[in-house]
Amino acid sequence: MRSRTPLAGPSRRTFLRNAALGGLAAVTGVLVARQGRQACVNNGICRGCAAYDECGLPQALSAKQAARPPTGQVKHET
Repeated sequence: MRSRTPLAGPSRRTFLRNAALGGLAAVTGVLVARQGRQACVNNGICRGCAAYDECGLPQALSAKQAARPPTGQVKHET
């Protein structure tokens, strides 16, 4: 008489991979939802805005990039 073996479920590696992918999806969802709730409080004028440092709106990010000095360029005196 053959002994019955229990049915094999997903491996530990598969379980951990699926759990990590699920966690990554949840974190991404939270970050996207948080970014979508931001609204401009200064009518699109970034200079002098109280929320400028923490702002993640596209216009503020563009203003921050424009205000940053270019990297890799050396200033030559003539």
